[in-house]
Amino acid sequence: MQKFRNLLISLITISSVLLPLEIAKAQEKIEVIPLIQSTKGLGGEKISYPRWKQAELRFFKVIIPVGVKTPIHTHPAPMVVYLAKGELKHTRGDVVNYFSSKQSLIESNYGDEHFVENIGNEPAVLYVVAASAVGLPTTINK
Repeated sequence: MQKFRNLLISLITISSVLLPLEIAKAQEKIEVIPLIQSTKGLGGEKISYPRWKQAELRFFKVIIPVGVKTPIHTHPAPMVVYLAKGELKHTRGDVVNYFSSKQSLIESNYGDEHFVENIGNEPAVLYVVAASAVGLPTTINK
């Protein structure tokens, strides 16, 4: 009987500690924070989606080493880029934009040729979502 009583007291004690934690979890709310939204790309061009092929969404993780510059290129489909870590220099003609960790940008499929360079002290980590079409390349190097 003493063992049962000790077990019961232990269970009540544990429950009194864990139950408030479960109630607190139940009161937590999902938070949705918009990071970026636009009808135009970084260079001001309108965004459109490929209409002549089957739509295809693509999600990439891109790692650019320190000091490395991409080839000059364009994108035939619009994309959203989130810079998770690092510092980038984005050059389109005479227009230069700088981005640091936790910033986003949108590239239009009508955007001009551009390149990106990691100007930070660590590898740049980007997450890229492209709203493309089956068979359409993500990047066209010039």
